[in-house]
Amino acid sequence: MMKVDDLTIERDKKVTSEETVEEFLVTFPECKHIYTEHLKDYGELLQHVFYAEVINLPLSELLKTNKDTAQIQKYIGFVERMWSQGDETVQNVVDVTILEYLSDDEEVWIHFGTYISDNFRNYINRELLKQNCAMWHVKQV
Repeated sequence: MMKVDDLTIERDKKVTSEETVEEFLVTFPECKHIYTEHLKDYGELLQHVFYAEVINLPLSELLKTNKDTAQIQKYIGFVERMWSQGDETVQNVVDVTILEYLSDDEEVWIHFGTYISDNFRNYINRELLKQNCAMWHVKQV
């Protein structure tokens, strides 16, 4: 039988980099070959490099046309899970690799803002844009 303290610990447990990539490959099985090549090229998972290729590039292109809403929502849902459930390393990938990249294109950033949750929007506008000097020029979403 679990104690209340055990439940709290389990609920507070953050998803690791390894668990995140496993979830990514289940959510986006079409990217398994990219992951295999990445490991072959680098010998290990370099999260910033990997997610730049498999999230930044396709999501940015989708947001430019803003037509395939189901696929956009799939990507953004995954990014939000990385942010809300990921450990500090995973959250860093969201902040530094994904959000910085998407914010470089104003049209992409505006479209991105229409798909995200209020919690994610509040985090971006109230914390990230103020704390990340690389994003001080970025408009709120």
